[in-house]
Amino acid sequence: MFRYILVIATVASLASLALPAAAQQTCNLQLTVSCPSTSSVCTSTTFNAGTNACTGEYLAGFYVTGSAQVSGFSSSLGLSDCFDSSIYPQPGVAYSLCFGSASLAPGGSFTSSATITAGAGQIFGFTSVYDASFNTELASVFAQANVKTATCTPIISSPPVTQSGIDYQVAWTTVSDTTAQYIVEESTSPDFTANLTQVQVNGFSRTFHHDVTNTTTYYYRVHATNCGGTTPPTSAATNTIVIAPPAATSRNPGVTVPIGTTQPVPIRVFIPGSGSTGPAALADPTFVATTDKPYLTVSPSTGTIPPQGMTLTVTASPGSLAAGASTGTLKVTTTTTPSSTSRTSDVTPSGGTTTNVPVTVSIVTPVAPEGKTMPPPNALIIPIVTHVNAAASPFLSDVRLTNASLQATKYQITLTPTNTDGTQSSKVTEVTVGAQQTTALNDIVKNFFGFGATGASDDVGFGSLEIRPLGSSSLETFASSRTYADKAGVGTLGQYIAAIPYSKFATNMQSPVVIPGTGGPSIRKLSLQQVSQSTRFRTNIGLAEGAAQPASGLIHIFDAAGTLLKDVPFSLRAGEQQQYNGFLTNNGIPTLNDGRLEVEITSSTGAVTAYASVLDNVTTDPSAITPVDVSSVSSTRYIVPGIAELPNGTNNFHSDARIFNGGSSDVVATLTFVPFTGFPGASPRTLTIHHGEMAVLDNILPTFFGTTQSTGGSVLITTPSPSSLVATARTYTNVANNGTFGQFIPGVMPSDGVGPGDRPLEVLQLEQSDQFRSNLGLVELTGNPVTVRVSLYQPDSKLTPSLDVFLKANEFQQIGGIIASFLGASTQTYNSRVTVEVVSGSGRVSAYGSVIDNQSLDPTYVPAQH
Repeated sequence: MFRYILVIATVASLASLALPAAAQQTCNLQLTVSCPSTSSVCTSTTFNAGTNACTGEYLAGFYVTGSAQVSGFSSSLGLSDCFDSSIYPQPGVAYSLCFGSASLAPGGSFTSSATITAGAGQIFGFTSVYDASFNTELASVFAQANVKTATCTPIISSPPVTQSGIDYQVAWTTVSDTTAQYIVEESTSPDFTANLTQVQVNGFSRTFHHDVTNTTTYYYRVHATNCGGTTPPTSAATNTIVIAPPAATSRNPGVTVPIGTTQPVPIRVFIPGSGSTGPAALADPTFVATTDKPYLTVSPSTGTIPPQGMTLTVTASPGSLAAGASTGTLKVTTTTTPSSTSRTSDVTPSGGTTTNVPVTVSIVTPVAPEGKTMPPPNALIIPIVTHVNAAASPFLSDVRLTNASLQATKYQITLTPTNTDGTQSSKVTEVTVGAQQTTALNDIVKNFFGFGATGASDDVGFGSLEIRPLGSSSLETFASSRTYADKAGVGTLGQYIAAIPYSKFATNMQSPVVIPGTGGPSIRKLSLQQVSQSTRFRTNIGLAEGAAQPASGLIHIFDAAGTLLKDVPFSLRAGEQQQYNGFLTNNGIPTLNDGRLEVEITSSTGAVTAYASVLDNVTTDPSAITPVDVSSVSSTRYIVPGIAELPNGTNNFHSDARIFNGGSSDVVATLTFVPFTGFPGASPRTLTIHHGEMAVLDNILPTFFGTTQSTGGSVLITTPSPSSLVATARTYTNVANNGTFGQFIPGVMPSDGVGPGDRPLEVLQLEQSDQFRSNLGLVELTGNPVTVRVSLYQPDSKLTPSLDVFLKANEFQQIGGIIASFLGASTQTYNSRVTVEVVSGSGRVSAYGSVIDNQSLDPTYVPAQH
């Protein structure tokens, strides 16, 4: 009876907890859930992925929201005490569960099942384990099922983009009447008035094929022939953009085709010639062309390049490729000798020169028009992705999605266009990522959702991107995005955009479905510092709503002294993303050299995250500012890595730091500069930071620490008692006209790093090629020596090379050309990631990547994720 009361109390907590947050857990359990559309029975599997038996009081079951109902729960674990929501009703939720004492051996698993009565809502399976008194949670895992209840309105999907001459399928879901056939319509206008065709199909898909000389958009919709005795409604429309054969190019050539394509696809690559003629000229160079991937071949593979240049054809065979961007290298090696008519005394033969051209095949998945729903807590949301066909240079977003778990995971990826209601306007696709794999989603807005694919200047796309694991409890999903301008002759200018866990959104919601033990204090405010509006910089701010509910609140604007300058209200529709360009100027603050923004949610519904983008007015180089929940910051140690003062030459580097005191009292902080090994250091300095104040430390090494020589390293900030400091920096290069190229660097606490036995850190979006190089930074956080293992994961490779790095107490190291240190400087690899784990010692470690454009020299700082 006592246990029964405790379980009832645990279930009652479902109605009062807010958004879940990951907790420290003794047992390492994983859970998957499946609800086949052909059955009303849902099944979950709980697996012990740890090295120890998980023994305790188990609580396992299913929860559903909305009008759906759940009953008849059973478990192979032998849990004998069972009840459902008829015993202890909860508003807006139905459940069926069992509990009892049990033990699950390492590698062991058990299954559970329940009957779900059809209805609108979401379905969760869960397993929680407690000690004998139900006071301590040993584990809690959950997963949301991917179920679409059949109605009389089918959901249609089609590939967003394909090449001319490639077959593609338009598909749809079944309706509730199993006897129905379907009428699918195609048109070249969104209102289905131009070039309309109709065909009746006995099935759920139809293949289309178009050869076009001009890029053309084809629109599709479908309805059942019969359903429920009424006139069947027509689906929402979808579209496929068929791209005309592109002109030959030498700059990042590639194609986009639907998943499952087996037809060979030509990619035309232009190879420039010498452009010179005359009797004293060198003879036209001969060349040898090869590719480094089995799915790419090149023709011709040998020959002579005339002065005006020539076109090679790379043929892609995409049949073996998974969803995402697969990039290989076309290697063209040229050799030039004197012509027969030249005077050999005037001309020296040239040796072989190799040009490496990246060639990309993007395999895209079908997209359906669907409304956004509330995500599970283990979803990630990137608050801004874009594609803009600007005249000077396109803006685009490359996303990386890593599944670091030991089994393949399917992800639902939802794009909600800016300034729209996400429950009405979103587009949805699904991508499967293999175990321990990273999928490259290059130019995701165009390739995977079709915005910007026509090339028209007014064909643009902005919005937020949700990445939702389907049927999986995995917390080993990691994602990142780089949004950048691609300027011909200059290179790229970009910024890292973090994927924010849904559990880190600000909210006042009291969620009706929260798995026991995974809740935590709700986040109310998010802080963004190091923003500026001046002759040198301007600031944009963006907001994204994640819960598919309306949200409203205030954006507080503070100066460095903590003075509130203005409150700006905001209001978001369900799932809406908004960006406010020139935010400070447009709100009556024309100058704010050093400021801080605080986003506060005041509504009882909705969940919000934020970002700021600070742009250099000369170079337009952006730095993205990530949000911080100051209320969760508590430490006596803070570390800012990647600080530098290298004043000479074109590769000069400098660092501006900011330290915000978010606590309720003044803090006396000791700042210690920890230099690279062999670089000069400086004496520690103290700094008093008043509560609510932000210390401004421009060019921190020479102006605060008094360094007089070139140096670099990290800054350690300590306080005598736990404090709430938010430390950030921007490390940058000065260029002509008082412009800069730089990267935003968030500070870390020891709790942000990893120690012995912790899951490795993940550093995504690394590249080693003629276009980019990548550095890796490592820093010890606790003042204890430690050995870390750095491992490199490459696409298309089963080999995972690693190296061990010893860090002294507080030491900071940066490994330049991290991929080249494993594979050699001539390697071309485009979608790599690095893991960092502690293998010995008692210290804790953080890490970051810095990806540098070899042409523009613009760096992008990529924080490690855990």
